[in-house]
Amino acid sequence: MKKSPIELINLVFSGMMVLLTFTGAIVFLFTDLLSDRAYGNKRIILGVVFLAYAIYRLYRMYTAFKSEKKSQEE
Repeated sequence: MKKSPIELINLVFSGMMVLLTFTGAIVFLFTDLLSDRAYGNKRIILGVVFLAYAIYRLYRMYTAFKSEKKSQEE
């Protein structure tokens, strides 16, 4: 079945959010960017939260694809 434009927009937005939050986690954990505003434990916690959110969004995308594929097979 062909996806509707709304589903495609949702898919693209979800993919961009995963990439953006994963990139933010990498930036906060492994670079000195914005180190004057976020430093020490705050920086590590923010990086871990970004990484956890990226993993959560990726898991949601995976389960949505899996359930959609299963429903199309039936």
